[in-house]
Amino acid sequence: MKVELHLHTSRYSVCSTATPTELMEALVAAGYQAVFITEHDTLWDPWELEQLQGQFPAIRIFPGMELSLPRGSFQHLVVLGTHDRRYLEMSDDPAAILAKARQDGCLTILAHPHRWEEASKMLGEGLRPDAIEYRTSNQDGPTAELALRTAAQLGLPCVNTGDVHGLDLVGRFWIETARPLQDAKDIRTMIVEGTYCNCARQE
Repeated sequence: MKVELHLHTSRYSVCSTATPTELMEALVAAGYQAVFITEHDTLWDPWELEQLQGQFPAIRIFPGMELSLPRGSFQHLVVLGTHDRRYLEMSDDPAAILAKARQDGCLTILAHPHRWEEASKMLGEGLRPDAIEYRTSNQDGPTAELALRTAAQLGLPCVNTGDVHGLDLVGRFWIETARPLQDAKDIRTMIVEGTYCNCARQE
């Protein structure tokens, strides 16, 4: 199953240049079968996702968010598989967020850990997400290799994500899972168990 784990739309992320409709059309055309919408420091309401899902039955659309820890910082944690807005109130406590996500069965991914100096601060504090971003539209080349080494040193999975902010970034990096995602929280099991592969478009 071709899956996008990290995507921003212009509805709630000012850094995105494409609407939800435009992005879903592009994902479907590129053969994606599932996507997690991960706006910056906010969540879509369930009814909004249901409405968008109704427009695009060919792709499974799941909830998520990209949290700045703390708010306004350059340390970003992607949390997948939840509509729970309590996460948004916990940005000053990464340890509590990681613990809650594990309890809730949600996947946590440290986004682009070597893009900025403070991007992986939690790792130095002994905190461990479920996975680390590897190749993305915002982390490729040397910084991606640093992320790969960091993941290996810590014994954590690394995942490719599009970190999509516009139509030109659809289909650059993604994962493929060994079995279909039936539920949003299935993704944590698949990543932790390693039943996926990292994929990239041949340039």
